[in-house]
Amino acid sequence: MKQVFIRVPTKLLLLIIGTLLLLSAGFSTVSLSRLNAEFKAYQAETLIQGQEQFKLHEKTLRENLRVWIESFADVVHLQEKNDFDDLTKEISKQFDALQLHHNVEKMWLIDSKKNILYSSSITPNYVLNSVNKTLDIQEPQHLLYCQVYCEQLLTVPLLNKQGDMVVVALAVSLVDMIYAINQSIKSEIAIVSFSKSDQAKLHEAQFLSASDIKLMRTLFVQPKKQISVEAIKAMGVQVDISSHSYLINLMSLATNNQRAYYMALIDDVTPITSEYKQYRYQFLLSAVLIFVTLAGLVYFVSSPLTHRLIVLSNALPLLARKEFDQFRRIKLKRKSFFSDELDILADATSELSYELEQLNLEVEQKTKELENIAMYDLLTGLPNRNMLNYQLRKSVANLSQFKHKIAVLFLDLDDFKKVNDSHGHGQGDRLLIEAANRVRLSIRNVDVACRFGGDEFVVVLGKIENVEEAVVVAEEILQRFKTPIKIGSSIFYVSTSIGIAFTEDKLIKAEELISYADIAMYEAKDSGGAQYHVYHSEMYQRVAHRVMLEGEVRQALAKNQFSLSLQPQLVAKTKRIYGFEALLRWQHPSRGMISPDDFIPILENSAHMIELGYWIIRRCFELAVMIKNHGLTDSRIAINLSAGQFVDQNLPNFLQGLLVEFSISASHFELELTEQTLVKNVDHTIRMMEVLKGLGFSFAIDDFGTGYSSLAYLKQMPVDVIKIDKSFIFGMLENHSDYQIIMSTIAMVKNLGLTVVAEGVETSAQLRSLMQNDCDLIQGYYFAKPIPEAELLDFIDAHIVDNHWKTKAL
Repeated sequence: MKQVFIRVPTKLLLLIIGTLLLLSAGFSTVSLSRLNAEFKAYQAETLIQGQEQFKLHEKTLRENLRVWIESFADVVHLQEKNDFDDLTKEISKQFDALQLHHNVEKMWLIDSKKNILYSSSITPNYVLNSVNKTLDIQEPQHLLYCQVYCEQLLTVPLLNKQGDMVVVALAVSLVDMIYAINQSIKSEIAIVSFSKSDQAKLHEAQFLSASDIKLMRTLFVQPKKQISVEAIKAMGVQVDISSHSYLINLMSLATNNQRAYYMALIDDVTPITSEYKQYRYQFLLSAVLIFVTLAGLVYFVSSPLTHRLIVLSNALPLLARKEFDQFRRIKLKRKSFFSDELDILADATSELSYELEQLNLEVEQKTKELENIAMYDLLTGLPNRNMLNYQLRKSVANLSQFKHKIAVLFLDLDDFKKVNDSHGHGQGDRLLIEAANRVRLSIRNVDVACRFGGDEFVVVLGKIENVEEAVVVAEEILQRFKTPIKIGSSIFYVSTSIGIAFTEDKLIKAEELISYADIAMYEAKDSGGAQYHVYHSEMYQRVAHRVMLEGEVRQALAKNQFSLSLQPQLVAKTKRIYGFEALLRWQHPSRGMISPDDFIPILENSAHMIELGYWIIRRCFELAVMIKNHGLTDSRIAINLSAGQFVDQNLPNFLQGLLVEFSISASHFELELTEQTLVKNVDHTIRMMEVLKGLGFSFAIDDFGTGYSSLAYLKQMPVDVIKIDKSFIFGMLENHSDYQIIMSTIAMVKNLGLTVVAEGVETSAQLRSLMQNDCDLIQGYYFAKPIPEAELLDFIDAHIVDNHWKTKAL
């Protein structure tokens, strides 16, 4: 009998689903439109109020200061004076009162000849430019300038009896203005800056000042999805904290070459969002009531259908358990004149059972083939890491049944990367195949040699009695690798470093055993390679200590525990101060001063080195200005650059910005690079040195003689100074070889027209010998240890007269 197909009464279901979708869509559209309209209107109103208030208070501040200056000129009877001496004397006395009552941060008095009659601080270029403009147009000028912080600059011209002009320049803090705006529009205010980039994000803000700094910091890092500053300027951003909602708007103030400065207006929009939530809650409650009513109706209509679905769902797990015959014995179809979708589904699942049964047979067959492939390395034919884990776990499990012990050998080929870089990966793969063969030939049939990954191999010795047996295998492997490897027409001399982990502990994990062997291997590699090391607990402690020290270095960066010490450099023959070398120091809060040898190697391999390097450079600029102002006008500071710092593309722009900011010449600085940094990428090194040389910086090679630089490199690079490593100076009078190295180095460097610095000079005998051989500069404990930056000016006063070191007998 032919069955007539009738669809399940879908109209009711479609009606319910359609109703819910329409309600949801309508709710979403209305709610979002309403909220967006309110926020746009609120944002526009807030920005307009903020701009008007800022202009109003800015104008009021300028007028008050201008009136004060002109009134003060009348008080001191400037128009009756032939000069500005009385004005200079009296106005300097008013600086403290201006700071107290008007938030004046800095003040200058400059005459028409650009002479600075009075200055409360260093006179930056932007002040001089504003003064020049005021002198040209003979009218007051104002400027909003932002750098480290924002300040209002006002320049007002004054005339004396002779008609000579003088300009009073005041730099005023915006703190009172922020407070006044806050009181006027009841918004929290902050002055913030961002990097001058289209990609700048909210959490990257730097706060210059704020009415509620704690709230500001919380709001600016709160959004889970950080949006760009450009987007916030256009439409603002809402941030929720606890039970409060805030709207952040940005009003542009000023920009410079690197950063953009804004006034942030923060408004509590909790009432708006609360109203929106209440509206949404009422709507959802109504929708739920409608849905419950309709769902009850659907239940009575669809309960027979759901019963059949439950029967089918209970049967389907049989397919997952591969019980195909039992599945097909269950009656899934009903006897009826009409058929529906569930009958079609029952027929489909029955056919599926036959297909799955056939597929299962094929999968089992293919799985066996893949398991064999998955356990072996395709390149070398050795067992891979999967087989290693399986065999090692089995060997560890057998420790509880048998009396033998286990040893794991972790091998790493020394300098294998150089083969890939110089000869290509094809040659490298053939080299790995030969290395695998040599490892395989060095072990017994009962042992397992695996390729761990890359150029690393692991050997499992599962039936040994003592660690000496593992050592014998390691020595056999090392001996085999002493024979050069010939691949085609190329010959490679490749050694390997081996770490040995030995155990009889049945509770040890396979992963721990491999990790111990790996640690021992790195000990062997750090000791020069081509050797083995047996793991012991002290190795783990050293690794743990290094990890702990890395964590403390990160904390030290965050807590500003680093400082600089400066060691003088003197002209050998005249004892004139040539300059200072800046050396990094770490004052640990509990362990005191930590040796640079302990933390510098960690920092050099850390992402924090570039950040710290820029801090060191900026601090050196600050110290250079301080030293120059103290009377040492011709001295320079030597700054050590790390390899990571030197390849940073932002370095020239950063240095250029500091030269402008501090108004100091690059000739006051010498950039020190190690030999290893110079030869890592010669082409990049030369390009970077030429760029920095163009800015006026000089270069020194530090620790010369300990690396592998050559005369060819020295001839290519614009180097000015060569520093002989102190390790040669220490033994120069006792070791004839060291003496000859130093003398020949001095002669060679002098022939190249470069300056020679001897580091580590500690005795008068060393000094005399270096002077006799025409060494230019001296640095060492004989004259002074590195001086903490806080003690530098006192040290200069005590030991330096007229830019020369006080006499010290040789």
